[in-house]
Amino acid sequence: MTRPHAREALLACAAGDGDVAEGALWLAAEDCPGVEPARWLERIDQLAAELRTRCGIDGCGPGDAPLVAALLRDRLRLRGAGGGDPRSHYLHCVLERGVGVPIACSAVWIAVGRRVDIPVEGVNMPGHFLVRVDGHLFDTVASGEPLDDEDMRRLVASSTGREPDKLEPAWLTRASTREILARMSRNLRRCYTSLENWALAVQAADRCVALIPEHPAERRDRGLLLWRMGRMEAALEDINSYLDQAPQECADRVALTEAAGRLRAILN
Repeated sequence: MTRPHAREALLACAAGDGDVAEGALWLAAEDCPGVEPARWLERIDQLAAELRTRCGIDGCGPGDAPLVAALLRDRLRLRGAGGGDPRSHYLHCVLERGVGVPIACSAVWIAVGRRVDIPVEGVNMPGHFLVRVDGHLFDTVASGEPLDDEDMRRLVASSTGREPDKLEPAWLTRASTREILARMSRNLRRCYTSLENWALAVQAADRCVALIPEHPAERRDRGLLLWRMGRMEAALEDINSYLDQAPQECADRVALTEAAGRLRAILN
């Protein structure tokens, strides 16, 4: 499996709001040599088949969301983890180890649930990704019980350090496959940056640019990582692109204009 092929397959999943599990496995295949998405998709199909049996003769529906939690707890021992270990971000590792960051665990929920007609969708909450089924929100690394508003405020507070007076509607919008894969890539960019693995940090940043090219900040972040790697021309191109597209009043315009000047001086 070549990296260009994995990237092409990933973008195809994102473009059509396709199977989030398949997209996440192509993401893993790009970073991790030897990952075969078909093998892990078969594992998800097996979990879905067992869930269908647990739902009974009437089939699965929105009210069976707790059965998704129970199945994944029983079969995978699915539980949450911090973001410092790259394995916690990759779907094949989560399926193998049962340990993952919330968005990776949510991808398993979405994939298994949708295969049996449970309408699971991702929710891009700040700091902690959730899923929603029939209007009820679930934390996929917790008990599997629906969350109320107080639970939600606590989650926001634990991830941002500030408990909000109310939940912003924008926090509760459905996340598309493209948005989920972009958020997974951002998480990996941060993870590999903290580990000073610049090559994989840049690769994750490059995925972000490919997935959401309309967001200038992704070019900025890739450019700063390229600078770390000593790739000055590419870094300057990204930073200039950001400065051309970002609002004039953006907080980092002065600092990045100065950075671009330093890069030009190095290259001249």
